[in-house]
Amino acid sequence: MTSGDRCSFNWESLVPHSVHPVRVAIIEAMEWINEPLAPKELDQIFDEEFGLSLVAYSTSKHADVGAVEKIRQRPVRGALQSFYVLSTNKPTSSSLFCE
Repeated sequence: MTSGDRCSFNWESLVPHSVHPVRVAIIEAMEWINEPLAPKELDQIFDEEFGLSLVAYSTSKHADVGAVEKIRQRPVRGALQSFYVLSTNKPTSSSLFCE
């Protein structure tokens, strides 16, 4: 098969399989509530549907790419609870936000 015979890759069909519902829900909730939130609070907002572990992990991944930023921490029972807001800085991945 030559390159002219191949079908184009359907990128649109890939999106639903690569965008995780928890990550989308986090951004939507943070945009809607518009105040600092900890993963535990997000988990409660989601009626604990996803589990704190997954929400915390997904929130930290958003922070890694610059979609959210950690603004403060407080000690809670020997651990640190982190609070996040949607990022106002230019994200690490420039394709996350409109220019």
